Amino acid sequence: MKAAFNIARGTASETLVIRDIDTPAPAPGEVLVAMRASGVNPSDSKLRSGAQGPMVADRVLVHNDGAGIIERVGEGVDPARIGQRVWLYGINRSPDGLGQGRNGTAAEFATVPADQAIALPERASFAQGACIGVPAMTAHRAVMCAERPLDGATVLVTGGAGSVGHSAIQIAKAAGARVIATVSTADKAAIARDAGADVTINYRSEDLQARVIEEAPDGVDHVADVDLAAHVAMYPAILSMNGTVGSYATATNLTPALPFYPLAFRNIRIQPIFVYSMSAAAKARAIADITALLSAGKLAPRIDRHFALDDIVAAHEAIESGTLIGNAVLTIGDA
Repeated sequence: MKAAFNIARGTASETLVIRDIDTPAPAPGEVLVAMRASGVNPSDSKLRSGAQGPMVADRVLVHNDGAGIIERVGEGVDPARIGQRVWLYGINRSPDGLGQGRNGTAAEFATVPADQAIALPERASFAQGACIGVPAMTAHRAVMCAERPLDGATVLVTGGAGSVGHSAIQIAKAAGARVIATVSTADKAAIARDAGADVTINYRSEDLQARVIEEAPDGVDHVADVDLAAHVAMYPAILSMNGTVGSYATATNLTPALPFYPLAFRNIRIQPIFVYSMSAAAKARAIADITALLSAGKLAPRIDRHFALDDIVAAHEAIESGTLIGNAVLTIGDA
């Protein structure tokens, strides 16, 4: 079978290779999946580049997310699962989620723990299934860590056209929230509105804080935030008392300063999010909710570009260019 490996830290063209290897057999508790799609996430490219640590082996089969069809099962796995459409998550990580594993989804076949192969509703395509593990599960946690009913609440989603933000809008809307989304262009505003955003704010051409206050004079109840450093100073002004934040990135400053007392006076709670090390309970809730939303047609991850497995270098370069609006996916096999 064909598989894509990372053989060193560095640029995509220097470190990603396609190799022909034997098709693996599932170990006890595992399933063998005939891959149809492999998601390409920013965390995959950052790991490859060296931004998240050294190599853990001479070669590592890349990517965490994917979708396909179970072809074989290992000992202890119900044979009835053979032929099941599934989406995969967290495959290329260590058990604690903090380090890199050696397995991955960028291959014609992948062996994965059976409990990390989740039934993919017929309504969802394999390509969409490859956009769930990191982007949609992150979005779910960024919204649902509010730990309050969102029906009738106002939720601010920053970066509403991004791979995570787009799904966060859909998840918040499905929960009954009114959604305000930030964007940087008119095209992205249209994408966010198509996802369900009630209001879009162009943070490059408008005064973001003033516009949020205008749209939510009593404060937003929750923020699903793509850049904590860019927005934390305005949290006390835009969030309601006891408001909450789920932030999954802080790109403009990796060590942001917090206005502690203004946040404390309003009892604002900030939850940093790293999808790979989420608790088992958070993952289980995300899987259940996402499955229901996919089945109901209320969650449809946006895919910007499809690449062939042989074009994995171009896929990583596209992710790193920052020009994609949505997800990048490798199509494999008969997808």
